[in-house]
Parts: sequence; C-alpha cells; structure tokens
Amino acid sequence: MKKNAYLQKQRATVDAYRQAEKDTYIQFMTDTLILTLNDPEVMGKDVFGRERIKRVIEAWGKKFDKYHGALEKGDEQDYHQIKMDEALRSILGEEGFAPFKKRYDWLKEPK
Repeated sequence: MKKNAYLQKQRATVDAYRQAEKDTYIQFMTDTLILTLNDPEVMGKDVFGRERIKRVIEAWGKKFDKYHGALEKGDEQDYHQIKMDEALRSILGEEGFAPFKKRYDWLKEPK
C-alpha cells in the first residue's frame, strides 16, 4: 500500500509540473504574440491595438481548445490532426504546408 501511495504522490507531482509548464508556455506564447501584433516593424501601419488583440487572443483560445485533441491520446486524436491539417493546407497552400507528422515529429503516431 505504501508504495502505491508513494507512486500516486509522485504522479501528482509530475502532473502538477507538467501543467505548470503548459500554462507557462501558453502565457509566454500569448505575450509574444501580443508584442508581435503590436510591432510596426512586423505589422507595418496595421498594428493591433488593445481591442483587436483582445479579440484575437479570445479567438485563439477557442482555436486552441478546438484543436488540442490533436495532441491528446485518444480515439479522436487522428481526427483532430486531419482537421487541423485540412484547415492549415487551405490557408497556406501546398508549398507553405507541412503535415502534422512533420510539424510534430516528436509525437508518437496515434494507433
């Protein structure tokens, strides 16, 4: 019993660190996106202000939630990967597009 409780405690600790890492990277990517959208060297005269950035960040969160299943192990993982690829291919065209397996080569393929 003690070993099992210890393993559960260790697993909870690892899960907490993973969540903290995920949350940190989401915040960092959000911060750098905001800075990029407001940078005239990148955006020219069409920089995004507070309200426009707010709309983009809110919509970005919804897209994140919509496609996050592509990274989660489960029955629908491959479905989400295919849908994400279809959407990106339609935006980027064949020349600018790389398939999910190439973009996320460190992920194991769904079974």
